[in-house]
Amino acid sequence: MVLGSFTGIRIGLSTIKAFCDAKGKPCISVSALEALAYTVNEDTCYICSMIDAKHSNIYYSIFEKNGNTYTKINDFKFDNIDNLLLVLGSLKKKIFFAGNCGILYKDVIKSYLKNDIFFEEDAFVSSKYIGLAAFDKFSNGDVLSSNTLNALYLKKSNAEETLEAKS
Repeated sequence: MVLGSFTGIRIGLSTIKAFCDAKGKPCISVSALEALAYTVNEDTCYICSMIDAKHSNIYYSIFEKNGNTYTKINDFKFDNIDNLLLVLGSLKKKIFFAGNCGILYKDVIKSYLKNDIFFEEDAFVSSKYIGLAAFDKFSNGDVLSSNTLNALYLKKSNAEETLEAKS
């Protein structure tokens, strides 16, 4: 997942695909949620990376960190904060929240969850964390060819929503 407008994301991906095709190189896909997970330095924990999607909705994914290994334990999702809290209530390790929603929903999270919870208030997507995630993926052989690289839209575009509402 790349942050930005639908058109900006398509233009960026087309550019990367062209570079990979021209040089015959594979590419590596790193989502903003993965980059946020890499901001957490704890050895053993769960990390809930969240980005605000307005109206009590969020983009999120949950990762498990053991040592230097980050494992995504659910798909990237667009959902309501209340549904996420139901999922997180079953986790038994410490949970770190990375991204702007951790702070935005801090009171709601604290009132619902009884586990050890922590908030990475300075977590933000940066080239450092994108690079670390990309290096780990490359080291593990998790590379793509340019024809399999696609945008991951967790929410429909306004045009798609309007069309769907009319039908």
